[in-house]
Amino acid sequence: MRELKKSSIVIALLLGAAGAQAQVGVLQGTVTGVKAGTVLPVFKGEAKMADIKVEEGGKFSVALATGVYTVNCPNGKVAKVAALNGAATISINCQ
Repeated sequence: MRELKKSSIVIALLLGAAGAQAQVGVLQGTVTGVKAGTVLPVFKGEAKMADIKVEEGGKFSVALATGVYTVNCPNGKVAKVAALNGAATISINCQ
């Protein structure tokens, strides 16, 4: 009986961990007001989560866990973006 109880606890913990995995979304789109090669930091609160590297034509793509983030432009402007489960196309204005 004691073994069965321990096994049940382990199974419950594993199922809980599987359900608690973060959902990942992909933000893609364009950035205006910056040159190709510019790197824009992406923050969630005070923590830096990723970098957006701007490609030719202002295009970018970055994978992020679902949530709301801020993108810091070189001129000091801050843009709020939201990553959803799946892909989302957005435009960031750094002008």
